[in-house]
Amino acid sequence: MDSFIVYHRYSENSLLVTIDIDTDVQEYRSYITRLINDQYGHRVVLNQGFNSVLILWREESVNQTLINEVKLLLKGITPSPMRVINKWKLPVYYDCLSADIRAVSKYTNLEVDEIIRLHQQIVYSVHFMGFLPGFPYLKGLSKELTIPRKAIPSQAVEMGSVAIAAGICGIYPQNSPGGWYVLGNCPVPLFNREREQPFLLSIHDQVEFYAIDKSTFKYLKQHSSHLDINQFIHG
Repeated sequence: MDSFIVYHRYSENSLLVTIDIDTDVQEYRSYITRLINDQYGHRVVLNQGFNSVLILWREESVNQTLINEVKLLLKGITPSPMRVINKWKLPVYYDCLSADIRAVSKYTNLEVDEIIRLHQQIVYSVHFMGFLPGFPYLKGLSKELTIPRKAIPSQAVEMGSVAIAAGICGIYPQNSPGGWYVLGNCPVPLFNREREQPFLLSIHDQVEFYAIDKSTFKYLKQHSSHLDINQFIHG
């Protein structure tokens, strides 16, 4: 049953598990992620791609013995219909004066307040993860907020930036160049090595955003490494 799973030693301490089928990819990917997490816990960091799971061992090198151990764990797997889907409600400080949000306003012919309202009224779904580790591609963005990627990417996008482009919403887990239009910033870290599961979001999770003022944003940002992330899970 597991002949469609391909194993590739990605680096000295990571293993890429690829699901080589055309249907039910998300179900298998979620199930593999849960099995690996249950087996190895805090020993590994997991990052889900469109049809893969990257397993990064914190303190171990990937050798044939470890690869065989993973193969045995996943041998004969069948996707389980039961999976935990977290519903997140994440705070965002919307910078109403930023060049990006004004560019969105000009392109869409919408006032900034309307852009923020439309952005908050959606329950998004985590479609897949990439292009940075922990970067969520969120489906569900209002068609009224559709805007193409920037012709010239920004050289520095701040960690936590909540941005849109090409009908998708995303959150930057770290400082990075980027070609999406930033609407605001979420002070809740998407990645924290000290957490049992370092990545905040997983495939299929649901995400809503709500606006916070600048003082609340500064407070949460200052205490971001000690936030109880459970307070942002709803339902």
